[in-house]
Amino acid sequence: MKKLSILLLLGMLPLHAAFSISDGDRFANLDFFIKDSVQIGKFDRDASYRIQNTFTFGLFLKGLAAPNLYFNASAEVNTDKASGLNYRMHSYEPYLGYPYDQLSSGHPEEDNGRTWSFFNARTDWQATPYLRISGGCDYLSYGPARRNKLTLRGSDFFWRAIQDTADYNFIRRPVPTPFIAFDLNIDFVTYSQHAMQLKSLKGYNKYLHAHRLDFKISNNFSFGLTETIVYGGTNALYGNENEEDIRSVEVLYLSPFIPYLFTSAYVGDRDNKAISADFSWKLFNFFEIYGEFFIDDLYNITSFFDDDWWGNKWATSIGIAIDSAKIGAFNWDYNFEYTRIEPWVYTHHRGLGNEYSHFGNSLGSDLGPNSREFYSRLGFSYKDFFNFGLSVSDVAKDTAFGGHIGDLHKYGDPTDKKYLNPESTLHYQEYGAAVLFKPFKIWSIGAKQYLIFGEYKGRRTEVFSGVVF
Repeated sequence: MKKLSILLLLGMLPLHAAFSISDGDRFANLDFFIKDSVQIGKFDRDASYRIQNTFTFGLFLKGLAAPNLYFNASAEVNTDKASGLNYRMHSYEPYLGYPYDQLSSGHPEEDNGRTWSFFNARTDWQATPYLRISGGCDYLSYGPARRNKLTLRGSDFFWRAIQDTADYNFIRRPVPTPFIAFDLNIDFVTYSQHAMQLKSLKGYNKYLHAHRLDFKISNNFSFGLTETIVYGGTNALYGNENEEDIRSVEVLYLSPFIPYLFTSAYVGDRDNKAISADFSWKLFNFFEIYGEFFIDDLYNITSFFDDDWWGNKWATSIGIAIDSAKIGAFNWDYNFEYTRIEPWVYTHHRGLGNEYSHFGNSLGSDLGPNSREFYSRLGFSYKDFFNFGLSVSDVAKDTAFGGHIGDLHKYGDPTDKKYLNPESTLHYQEYGAAVLFKPFKIWSIGAKQYLIFGEYKGRRTEVFSGVVF
């Protein structure tokens, strides 16, 4: 029997409408929402305040189309208006960031608006109790880190002062990737494999393949091993000066269970391969110790921590977390995380076609190469009505050659590396506070405040109202 229900709630802001239809076990839920936010920022590299208003309209869709066939999708359209800032026209070159359309007024000095959209969608078919097949365009995530995932960060996005002032025309959000995948679960071991399409240059193909082994050693301890490889066409203007090619999918990388360490040599040893290991140990149902270790490249195992060779590229994140610890009437959360990323991590000597990026954003941590962060956050909440959090982050970021994901190491460049060179490293601290009220089930209102001190100073305030799902 088919059942249709409609919920429509109107107000100043937000507007929320929900539709649901079901037929036996099958169902589909569709939600519309409107969100409005205002961000105010001032930094020492920009003497004036910048005020930006972002208006968002979006929808969420999820459901069960057939037995064991699940689907979910979302889409949003955003409009930005800024004071004291003119957005440049976007060339739609992916390495310049996710594209947007400039809202032109006919007067370039007044073009302070833009519109842009995001979407993601995926379908999952649980073919057998042991095999799941997936596909779509979505955010993919590997590893347990909370603040700085090193291999694939999914949709994780954190405001960072040094990036926010670098280029106002850059949309700093992870971008979903088209993918096909399968997961094979056998007892305490799960094998996962993903093939993804990336974007860096118009007209040039770029791909990422990843496979992973998850070992569930016990109910509270798990261990994972991941291997990734990135490759694509290289334009002479942006990569090797003597090379220009357009790559197609390497079928061998689609073959399951074969390490990329061997298959990369088979196809010419010119692709960007990396391996990582991670663990998660959960205690008392709410306390977790976790860690990730990422190796982007390595000359040989005996020179692993040797600074004489720039190609020894690795990173690590370790942390502890407390989730929903009940103390009195409140649920408490805490997270501490330390991250170290060596110079040249995520870069590649063949340029954008092999760089560990998608639409100009790092697929791993957005700290980028040659950086370090100590991060701590304490939060508490009361049911679904109120949430408050305080955070502090101590950041060191080297701005010299080898400290940006787009840096290209060429023949003749220095072969040594210097981690956080005092002459070129920027140190600063970010203090944050965030509060969220949800007076009704479908309505939320909140604010965030960031203060930056050290060699880099500034502040940023955000006030928003909308629907949180």
